[in-house]
Amino acid sequence: MYETLVTLHVLTAVLLIGPFALAPYMAHRAIRRHDASNTHAAARILAVFSTGSLIVAAFGFGALSTANRYSFRTPWVIISITLYVIAMGIATGYTMPSIRRAAGVIEQGVLERPPAAAEGDGEAPPPTLAATATDLAAKERLDNLAGRVVASGTVVFVLIVLITIFMIVRPFGR
Repeated sequence: MYETLVTLHVLTAVLLIGPFALAPYMAHRAIRRHDASNTHAAARILAVFSTGSLIVAAFGFGALSTANRYSFRTPWVIISITLYVIAMGIATGYTMPSIRRAAGVIEQGVLERPPAAAEGDGEAPPPTLAATATDLAAKERLDNLAGRVVASGTVVFVLIVLITIFMIVRPFGR
């Protein structure tokens, strides 16, 4: 039973945690392109896969409860569970709301870049922008949100890497 649960734990981790870890980067790209629909899609992906990660945790708890060698009091298990809770808290409590706010800012309209001159068109005069203070404030807010999304996504990614290392190396109490 232990081997089956560990196999399911690893398989679901690969299939569910991978997209979960990459969703903030998808959101960052969509925010930079000012693409509201893809930004919303990235938020939905993050929400679905963060919920799906509970399946990964359930299989992990199941495997641990049938294990002879490890317990819930094993230090690397405690550390991994703690890092998982922190990662989920950051992703669902900070990253996801930031992605959703960015999508809202994009939908309200932000200062768009003018199209670049196509190759072979010769030298086009540099485009001029007439932006209002509101446009610039919205652009600044969107840039700040994009930075928050990628920074918090990176923290979550690093936590997932650390969890993976703890699961493989099993330090502090084999």
